Amino acid sequence: MLLKHRLYPAAIAASVALVMIGVPTTSSAQPSEGAPTAQATVTKDVSFAILEDYDKGQDLADIAQDFQLMNELGIDTLRCSFGWDDYEPQRGQYDFVWLQQFVQLAADHGIKLRPYLAYTAPWAGNDGDGTYWNDPPADYQDWYNFVHNLASALSAYPNVLSYEIYNEENDSFWWEGDVEQYKETLRQGALAVRVADPGAQVIIGGLVFPDYDWMAPIIQNGYAQYYDITPFHAYPETWSRNNIVVENYLDVQYHDWFVPLNNNEGEGEPIWINEMGFATTPGKTEGQQANWWARAFATFLADPHIEHLGVYEIKDLDPNSPAIGDEANYHLGLTYTDRQKKLAFHTVDMLTDLLDVGSLTIADDEADVTVTSGRASDLHHHLFKRPDGKQVLFVYDKGASPTVSVTVQSPGSAATRYALDGSSTPHADFDGQTLSNINLAEGEVAIFQIDP
Repeated sequence: MLLKHRLYPAAIAASVALVMIGVPTTSSAQPSEGAPTAQATVTKDVSFAILEDYDKGQDLADIAQDFQLMNELGIDTLRCSFGWDDYEPQRGQYDFVWLQQFVQLAADHGIKLRPYLAYTAPWAGNDGDGTYWNDPPADYQDWYNFVHNLASALSAYPNVLSYEIYNEENDSFWWEGDVEQYKETLRQGALAVRVADPGAQVIIGGLVFPDYDWMAPIIQNGYAQYYDITPFHAYPETWSRNNIVVENYLDVQYHDWFVPLNNNEGEGEPIWINEMGFATTPGKTEGQQANWWARAFATFLADPHIEHLGVYEIKDLDPNSPAIGDEANYHLGLTYTDRQKKLAFHTVDMLTDLLDVGSLTIADDEADVTVTSGRASDLHHHLFKRPDGKQVLFVYDKGASPTVSVTVQSPGSAATRYALDGSSTPHADFDGQTLSNINLAEGEVAIFQIDP
């Protein structure tokens, strides 16, 4: 069986690169007047998950090693696939024995689950092109029955928090149907979940990018009532054109179209990036991956609307496995195939230690950055305030190596600088409000915690 992992085949690489730009070149809509922009101080709930897919029948003892890595990271939520093809191989014949063992194993490790339901069973597709896994259901009653039976079988497990309805449905490779077919698939899936497990959330399938044109007919036709979370995915610098990077990924379509549509025309569901990552393909280093995670955490959490980040993924794919995907798909892990930790494992561990505190206040405007030596080229900073009074500062220059000082409005007693490997040292040049003599290496994020 093919492993169920992210999929960007070479044949569609060019189209994916265009899709990931996120610029709505075909939409007839206009940006909203007075669309919300990033605010200086916004307090929001934040949460984190890690992603890994498992097929029915995989060795649970081996999976437990991944769960142990999650425990080390301090991330207690897993997003993974529950495939229709695995659990209803023939119409009306459900097989949830292994799945219930998997869910219990997760519970034993303190792990909550947010599965996405996808991978259409061979008998249930309808397009006749020789594939099936990305087909819309041929019969929506079959789909309803599957979701209802699965959610009923797992309703006794409180660590199953939600069900996501398919995945990247706004990409024609992942979903060989149109938006009308997806709307009914979403509706039937939501109705089934709400009957079988009323306490579980329903999540619309994570979009390849914040796609206004795909979401508009769903929301404007009243289908926002059928889901509780609005997620999209972010892989800038792995699957994007060269000019699309972390810092400009949330573009005009996101700020002026997608967010107002969700918040004003929809039901204001929380917006998540529930899948994101950077591949250490040949020519890309562990250091680049680790630094990407620091930039991505800081940049995306500084947006006032994004409340959740999903880290893809625990480990690289076995290069000998028959997984569907291009070269990058095999190198997205925080560890190698043998679970040897990459630098990014320690970076993400450190980032969640600093930021996974329930809620964050975005306070970028409360930090004043001054270049004291050298020159700045592409200087960025983000400041977050935690409920316990601690502040977390990110500052970096993508194109130069200046020395800077940063003055914060809220005074502190001490400052600590963190390296990408998670190690820390006191920052001696701190007078209670200004961190002086911050020597920036080009492109590398400097991270500080300021104690109250």
